Amino acid sequence: MGLTGNILITGGSGTLGHAIIRTAEAEGWDCTFTIYSRSELRQAQMRVRHPHLRYVLGDVRDAERLVAAVAGHDTVIHAAAMKRIPECEQYPSECYATNVFGAMNVVRACQMANVTRCIGISTDKACRAVTAYGASKLAMEKLFQAQADSPTVFACVRYGNVVASNGSVIPFWRDQAARGKPLPITHARATRFWMAPSEAVKLIERAAVNRPGSVTVPKMSSLTLEEMADIIAPSARTIETGFRSVEKLHEDLLSEDELTILADPDFLIIAQGINGRSYTSDTAPRLSRTAFLAMLDEAESYD
Repeated sequence: MGLTGNILITGGSGTLGHAIIRTAEAEGWDCTFTIYSRSELRQAQMRVRHPHLRYVLGDVRDAERLVAAVAGHDTVIHAAAMKRIPECEQYPSECYATNVFGAMNVVRACQMANVTRCIGISTDKACRAVTAYGASKLAMEKLFQAQADSPTVFACVRYGNVVASNGSVIPFWRDQAARGKPLPITHARATRFWMAPSEAVKLIERAAVNRPGSVTVPKMSSLTLEEMADIIAPSARTIETGFRSVEKLHEDLLSEDELTILADPDFLIIAQGINGRSYTSDTAPRLSRTAFLAMLDEAESYD
């Protein structure tokens, strides 16, 4: 059960890395982990909880260091990325240096080291991309899909927001509510996809056995920002601030222009699929209050 062998996680000191390690330890995966990331603070914090892991301080922009770190590993999970949309819009060259050229470095490092499989972490922002961040992640997906003849199997997962991940608005909303202040939301009717950290890990496990070049897309549930604010602080009032930059009212996980097949419980974007499917946060099933709070409890138990 779970992944096996020597596993390296780029950006591994973030929320997803913690979720993967916690799942692996709980389920007894037959593997070892190397955490490759550029934040010495997050690595130090992670080392306190998981001292038995191997840690390498490095950036995916540094091709030479990445090649050395990847050597000897069977699987690479590529989670390192610039993610904050306003900063990516303001500094697109920095965004592309990490998210596109960094992904190119990951591909080369995996191929040079004869890694068995590499799984890239993408986002719903890559579908019908309108932001620098979304465009950079779409480029990463295309780069991975283009490696069809590579001995290393490259595949991706594409999903929405992980509850209480780094940079989450939830602690800020709680603080605002405790101080009797309104909760700022960009747009009350805006919908976003949500999943628990453990669900993201299970998606990666499923992608690890899917066909080369595929993008595994889960059938996620969604909430409006107003619904989410009401769950976090039921008695607080909200105030609309407008979008921070170029953002969608509703997110997309699938576009009708993408070739997909059904692979229960997911969709797979592949070269020989069919089109005509779309999956948006506006029409997706709504998360219940109970389900969202359960996701939040799980995510915050990592802290």
